[in-house]
Parts: sequence; C-alpha cells; structure tokens
Amino acid sequence: MPTPNTSLRAAREATASRRIPDECMSRPELADEVNRYLFGSTGKLYELDRHQIARYERGEVRWPGAAYRAGFRAVLGAKSDSELGFIPRRQAPSRSAEADDQPTGWHPSDVVANAEEMTSQDVTLSRRKALVSAAAVAGAGLTEPLQGWLVPQRIRLAGSASISGAEIDGWREITGQLQGWNSTPTGLLARKAVIALLNDVSDRLKDAADSATTREAFLVGAELAEIAASMSWDSGLHRAAQRYYTLSVQFAKVGGDDNFAAVTLAAFARQCFDLGQADDGLELVQLAQYGTRKSARPILRALLATREAWSYAQTGAAQQFRRAAGLAEDHFAESVGDEADHRVRGLDQVELYGVLGARWRDLAAARQEPKEARHAQEYIGRALELRDPSCARNRAFDMIGLARTYLVTAEPDRACELVAEALPIAKQWAAGRVGEKLRDFHREVRPFADSVVVRDTRDAVRDLVDA
Repeated sequence: MPTPNTSLRAAREATASRRIPDECMSRPELADEVNRYLFGSTGKLYELDRHQIARYERGEVRWPGAAYRAGFRAVLGAKSDSELGFIPRRQAPSRSAEADDQPTGWHPSDVVANAEEMTSQDVTLSRRKALVSAAAVAGAGLTEPLQGWLVPQRIRLAGSASISGAEIDGWREITGQLQGWNSTPTGLLARKAVIALLNDVSDRLKDAADSATTREAFLVGAELAEIAASMSWDSGLHRAAQRYYTLSVQFAKVGGDDNFAAVTLAAFARQCFDLGQADDGLELVQLAQYGTRKSARPILRALLATREAWSYAQTGAAQQFRRAAGLAEDHFAESVGDEADHRVRGLDQVELYGVLGARWRDLAAARQEPKEARHAQEYIGRALELRDPSCARNRAFDMIGLARTYLVTAEPDRACELVAEALPIAKQWAAGRVGEKLRDFHREVRPFADSVVVRDTRDAVRDLVDA
C-alpha cells in the first residue's frame, strides 16, 4: 500500500476555507482554487478535481505535474514541494522490496498481463471500432501514470520457465525487420504483425524465471511496443499509441534499460507535440531527462534536447527554444564517433537538421516572425541536401515542412512549387501523418488563395488526401 501524504493533507486542513467560515479547505475547494490559480497565471484551463486530490493525499502520486505543484504551493502557501510531501519517486522513502512496493501496473506480472490484454483485444479489433476509441488523453491522466518509471525496480520474477538465447535472437531478427515499417508504404500493413509478435513475447514471459535472457525478452517487448505505438500514431489511433508508448516504458523498466525508456518517452512527447499538447510533451521530456541524468550519453541528451526545443517552439518561447536547440547541436557534436548507445536510433546529422528546421518553423509560425522562418529554411534545406533519396517518406516531410516555412515569409509560389514536387512521393503515404501535414499546408495556404497557382495546388492536395 502507498504511504499516505500526511503533509499535503495537513496543509489543506490548516488552510481556511474561502467559502465556509471557520472550516478548513475541502478537497473540492482546493481543486477549484488550484485550477483558478493556474488559469490566472497561464491562461490555460486545468481540470484538477477532488478525486485527484484524494489520490495525492493517499500517496498514490507523490510527484504531480509541475503546473499542479506550482498551484498547490501558491494556494496552500508552501515555500517548497517537499513541504507538501511532493518528492520525486526515486527519493521517496522505501518500505520494502516486496511486490506491493511497486506502483500499480509496474510489477513485471502486471506489465505482462496488461500487454497480453492490450494485444489480444487489438488483434481482433476492427479499424472502425479502433478509430471510435482513438481520442488522446491529456494532462495528469497522461503524464502521472508514468511517474512509476522513477521507482527502483526491485522485484525478482518468480516463474520457472526458461527463455532461450535462440528465441531472443529470433525475436530480435524479426523486430529489426519491423523497425523499417516506415520505409515502404506496405509497412503500414505490418501493425497487426507487430502486435501479434508482442502478444507471443508476452505469453512466454508469463511464467518466465528471473534470468538475463528474460530481461532481454522484456527489452524485445519494449521495442515492439514502441513500434506498435508509432504505427498507431501514424494511423490516427492516438489513444492506442499512448497506451503502447506507456507499455514500452514499463517493459524497458523491467528489462533494466532506462535509456531505451527515455527514447520511448521522447517518441511519446513527439506525439503530444503533433497533437498540440506542448505542456504534456515537455512533462514527458523532463521525466526522461531526470530519469537518465546519470546514465545518458551525448546522443540521448541531444535527442531529448530536440524534444524540449519542440515544446518551446510551439509555445513561442524564443529564448528557451534557442537554448534547447543550441544544446541539441552541442550534445550531438559530442556524440560523433560514439557508438555506445545503439538504442538511440534515428538521430543522425540529417535528422537533426530536419527536426530543428521544423522547430524553427513552429517558432516562426507561433510568433509570425519571418526571420525565424529563414532559419527553418536553412536547416530543412540542409536536411534535404543530405537526405538519402531512398528515404522517400522523410523527404516528403522535409519538402512539405519547407513549403510551410515559405508561407510564413509570404512566398506562396515557392511553397506551392515544393508541394507540387512532394505530391508524387506523398501519394504513397497520404493515409498517415504525411497526409496530415498536407492538410496543414492546405489550411495554411488559404490566405493566398487569390493566386491561380495556389488554388491549383490546394485542389491537387485536396484530391490526394481525400482519395
């Protein structure tokens, strides 16, 4: 059982109600006051409620999101988080190494059971039903369950079945092939194959004994869950993607690879940014940075810095963005020639230019600043020069992204020229996120629709994404 947070409850009961004379502040009132404070200080709506307050007081969550912690400090008059019993889980007092010391859902048997349930349902779920339940979760409901990643994993597996090295090798070979799902249009059809393999791995882990190969099997599960998450996101199944990203972090935790968990959190954050949930994405990035503060090598620090910059770009925080983008380039320069962290895939020089260029574009769009868009054009232009022609999907993203920068600089003809060049490539990928980026362009170019070239390009884009 979790240790109750008596400090938070005492602080609430020591605070006078603003509604009922001579009474202390109730849980519903505290939730309302924190929401009111956050709206006044950020202009954003928060939905803290009495049930969440009760979870905090029961100690089920010992490290709420940064916004909520600030709200509690302000409303309850606390000078620090620790005064309210809020401490990162890695610093939380340990009670024992027994199973009930693990956060709900993070015990190895819970992770395996959850994986089996998710994959069994997913394999038989029709796409129509999947899309009905595709809506993403936001806020505390998304980020707080992942705090369990910071709790030390001390559970030993109690099963007796052994997993052979040959099985691990076979799974890894198939997983390696599935990693390239986004390199060919037919790769999108492999989602159910990924989920079926994840189900098989989970089934073998149910009664597995504690061993090196068992931990390796959990890491195979982590990779498969991350692939399933990315495929789900690309297909518009956002809630499924969130669940698989969370599952990947849990598998990686049991397998003992915090760095891979951080890579998954970076991918999870990217989905949040794509959905416009910049604050949630930043929470996930900061969780990854904190959890790997001692183990991360420069390439992982570079990856996480690009994600941090992403959040600041979306919110128009120019100074913070420039700092994070600069750190990303510095850490990447440190990583050149370092082959130690093979799990940080997909961040080479080309991808660094492409990601940072797109983030300069986000900043330019948020601030409507053509100067920032010129930076975006420079970075994405470098990415296109270096991009392997065989990476068709990424080239499509580059060209559409570059076209959108020319809308910020009021050069719609150049933008349309780039999109026209991208359409033959994008046609193969229009059912996924490439199609979403084309829809963004279609919407953003509308102010220039008095131009014949723009009208023709919008029609071509509309015909492609509709088809």
